[in-house]
Amino acid sequence: MSNIISIHSGFKKEKNSIQEKIFQAIVKFPGIRYRELMRITGCSNGVLTYHLNKLDNSGRLKINRINKRVTRYYYSQISDSESQILGVLRQKTTRNIFIYILDNGPCNFNSLLTSVNKVQSTVSWHLNRLKEINLIKMKKQEDFNIYEIAMDKSYLEDLLFRYKDTLLQDDMVENYLEMMDEF
Repeated sequence: MSNIISIHSGFKKEKNSIQEKIFQAIVKFPGIRYRELMRITGCSNGVLTYHLNKLDNSGRLKINRINKRVTRYYYSQISDSESQILGVLRQKTTRNIFIYILDNGPCNFNSLLTSVNKVQSTVSWHLNRLKEINLIKMKKQEDFNIYEIAMDKSYLEDLLFRYKDTLLQDDMVENYLEMMDEF
């Protein structure tokens, strides 16, 4: 397969395959982070930065920077709502808490602690992330906080289904890293 896409005035214009490879990775894994993108594309730091700037300037990308620490990349056609949701759900513990609430309906803090097997402070932190973007809401019921889904459940299930491969990819990477830590 030739990577020549057009001939103009006797000069060959070659498709920028590196840039297209980067863009396709972002389309396949919306919300991907820089290091993941380097690993998937095989690009060096400088090459990746150069092409991400080109894609950003062309309007093909959305770049979401959170607290000057986390940068996530999305293709420009993805909605702001979807990019925000996917950004949060790309973290395994947050996603597990969210899916537990989605599957089980309203639940209390203790059931969440048991379901994800994390300490209280960790679960609280992840719940706050989900509340910040209005994925869940909290209600007081007697002496307990009850957590439930705050958005249309069918929309969220559809979103999870559409992006399940990208979310599962994160699990594979995390599982690999955990396995390497054990050695």
